Amino acid sequence: MLIAKLKKETNIIEYVLYMFQIEDIVRSFKFDMNLINQHIIQQYEQPESVKLEIKSWYQNLIDTMKAEQIEQSGHMQRLSETISGLDILHNTLLTTIQDKEYQKLYEIAKSPMQELVRKSGGKGTKHEIEIALNGLYGLLVLRLKKETIGSETEKEMAKITSLLAHLNHQYFQMKMGKLSLSQEKQN
Repeated sequence: MLIAKLKKETNIIEYVLYMFQIEDIVRSFKFDMNLINQHIIQQYEQPESVKLEIKSWYQNLIDTMKAEQIEQSGHMQRLSETISGLDILHNTLLTTIQDKEYQKLYEIAKSPMQELVRKSGGKGTKHEIEIALNGLYGLLVLRLKKETIGSETEKEMAKITSLLAHLNHQYFQMKMGKLSLSQEKQN
């Protein structure tokens, strides 16, 4: 809860990846609040009142995931909406706003994203940004498992990471009301 809140306010891409991980953690504990409390919540060095808030947050996640029937796979609706919003911003940066830097980064990341779609068989991916996030999360999981990651994979994922970093920056520019049309579009 504490990390999610901070990430949502400072880095929306990291927030989404963190929430992917939290969903997987909840699944790995089989939605058992007692296990989550024992292995996660009680490990926090926080006052009891904060631990109760964290416990409530996890319980809310459990209830939401069950209600949305995503016990085996998938993402919570609110997380999917965040991803859809990022994809709308992605398309807006490419077309309406014509962010030249973003367009350049997109051209560089396009081929690695297409490769991710090919490797996944194209299933479960609705948006380019979802594809990028899924790929980045997969890389994170491999790193957490201490799996060997090829240099070519690292290189290709770095292209996607650069695109997502710029998208994150523009997301917060938008949130602050500082995102504007390019000079070409304003004329």
